[in-house]
Amino acid sequence: MTDQYYLEYELSDGTRVILVFDNINDRDGCHISLEMYKANLGPVTGEVLDRVSAKFNGRRVVAGS
Repeated sequence: MTDQYYLEYELSDGTRVILVFDNINDRDGCHISLEMYKANLGPVTGEVLDRVSAKFNGRRVVAGS
């Protein structure tokens, strides 16, 4: 079994999302990219989060799974 790394992130509308990654570097890269997006381009919406996390092989954790 491989380790999994989690990132909890708050979207611009206050929704909290949990992402899971198989690699700690992907998790860290995703977090940095989301923060840079927020600082330079604007609010992080669900669509933005999904697009950025996909680049780092992240996936949302769905309740009950």
